[in-house]
Amino acid sequence: MDSGFKKEGDWALNITSVVVFGRLKKVEDAEKTKEKVCKIGLKYHPTPEAVAEEWENAKNRVLCLELTIEHMTGKLVNEK
Repeated sequence: MDSGFKKEGDWALNITSVVVFGRLKKVEDAEKTKEKVCKIGLKYHPTPEAVAEEWENAKNRVLCLELTIEHMTGKLVNEK
């Protein structure tokens, strides 16, 4: 869901949300897992070296899943 918005003069929050249905499968390719995890890590760590260090410490405990979307829907909810 998003952070929402309020219509002018209204107290209620309007939120847009998305629901996804599909199939998950384990990513078996270690290099693909490393690529995806390190890409995410760059958002939260100050340097690529810090990401590489974190990967080395955690790579044996990482499980990467791939979602194949079969159906996706969304809606606008008024929280009154």
